[in-house]
Amino acid sequence: MKTLLTALLLATSAVSAAAQVASEPKFESTCNESRWGNQKGFCETRDLNFAAPAAGQTLTIDGRDNGGITVRAWSGSDVRVRARVQSWAKSTEEAQSRVKGVKISSSGNSLRATAPGDETNWSVSYEVFVPQHTALALNTVNGGISVEGLQSNIKFDATNGGITLKNVGGKVSGHTTNGGLHIALSGSKWEGEGLDVTTTNGGITWELPRNYSAKLFTSTTIGGIHGDLPVTKTGMLSKEIAANLGQGGAPVRAVTTNGGIKVNQAGE
Repeated sequence: MKTLLTALLLATSAVSAAAQVASEPKFESTCNESRWGNQKGFCETRDLNFAAPAAGQTLTIDGRDNGGITVRAWSGSDVRVRARVQSWAKSTEEAQSRVKGVKISSSGNSLRATAPGDETNWSVSYEVFVPQHTALALNTVNGGISVEGLQSNIKFDATNGGITLKNVGGKVSGHTTNGGLHIALSGSKWEGEGLDVTTTNGGITWELPRNYSAKLFTSTTIGGIHGDLPVTKTGMLSKEIAANLGQGGAPVRAVTTNGGIKVNQAGE
């Protein structure tokens, strides 16, 4: 009976993990999201496919001065991309001309857009599906970063943009200067080397399964800590949590300088 129960639990875990990886890309980006204020604008989406980086290589995605990045795992073997290219100007014709001048390159395991002139009036945001174990290096200046379902080496850097990490594992590290951190984990423990992320100006939201196992550290310099995590807050004025959750395990760390922290636990 014990052997049967163990097999059923393993099978359930496998189904749960598989459900977090898309079997077929379903892009959500459209030009309906575009806003240009008092100016005229033009937007178009472009879809492209290319080979995933070989083992040991990294896919670099550069959001340039304006543009966000969303990356999700899928069960295929290649990289699928939808790029939302937009521009704003005094006239629709001028904006359209500028959009047509934007070129998107995927050579050398690097996804990047270029165009004549400066970047003050155009942007490219990326929605990307990659194999689950693809290593990533993600960079934005004015745009958020979202990663879902990957188990890999992930590095990110953002200046003005929030970060969302959902159902991830591996070795994940990065920083945003102005933006919050939203970390939603699944399963029974962190799979991989660990998590180490920071923000200067932004809050942190943790979503953890109730029986999750990890070595948790989270802290704020200016802000409070709230939530239902059954551990004691430590540090001066209760500004940090350092605890072994469940059976302990890999370190998961998220730190903010100016921002509050909220920790939510739910049954799984």
